[in-house]
Amino acid sequence: MIKMEDRKSIKLGKKIRDAMNLQNISVKTLSQKTGIELQTLYSILNGHHQPSVEKLQAICSELQLSVDALLDLEVNTFPIYARPFEGNLSYAKFEDIWLGENGGERISVSRNLSVMNQSEELRREVLRNIYGFKNDELDIAIESFRKRKEVIAKKEKSRLEIVVYSEILDFIYQRSPYDLLSPELIFESIETVIDRLENDPLNFEVVLIPRQYFLVNYEILQREVILFDLGSVFFRQTHSDILQHFLKEVEMLKFKKAKIAERKRVIKFFKEHLNAAREGIDLTRTA
Repeated sequence: MIKMEDRKSIKLGKKIRDAMNLQNISVKTLSQKTGIELQTLYSILNGHHQPSVEKLQAICSELQLSVDALLDLEVNTFPIYARPFEGNLSYAKFEDIWLGENGGERISVSRNLSVMNQSEELRREVLRNIYGFKNDELDIAIESFRKRKEVIAKKEKSRLEIVVYSEILDFIYQRSPYDLLSPELIFESIETVIDRLENDPLNFEVVLIPRQYFLVNYEILQREVILFDLGSVFFRQTHSDILQHFLKEVEMLKFKKAKIAERKRVIKFFKEHLNAAREGIDLTRTA
């Protein structure tokens, strides 16, 4: 008798083969392009091996598939564009649907502040200087960024961002790779976050956590990463078991492990380090 997990692996392998056949891509070519060993890839295609998140993302990128469609996640699905510079188009379409007619709430867990805290000028520098986008790719990426910002401005009611405070320090003090960005654009981004924390307390919150807690709990977010290609989950999503588990972990991060949790302390943290960076002082090295 074939187990349920085996059936899923067989079905997954067949869907990948079908996509390869439609695009006339051989197993050897896919192996070379994804970096997945030939033997491992054959095992995936034959349903004998369940690929990791990283392997799934590599396969989907080459075959221009969405991970959620490949895994038959019929709820909470949205198209993921294979080309990185079109990514925000995917998120804009997804958020437009899932934030709904009356808007919604979001929890975001990531290493650094959401790109939605960036100005268009800063986003342009990030894509060009850090990610190496070419001019034609950059134009498409910025247009996608604008569309996503429009959807969020219109529909997002509130946002909770859980981020690693050492990553924020790297950003403020322009440590690599942020040394490739204009300091004033970085400072402007942090000022925007401070302003929203001070003047929009009901709709915006930032929780700063140590890196080790993010790394420990990142595996818990893998299903959300598969679903959305983001470390984010929307309260409107309908996988109740996943949502409840996720929210439980968020509460643990917020109230048990977060070293800097209260709003006033978060604002003070941002202000102190921003002012020091403006003066060319690194408080983390003078303390």
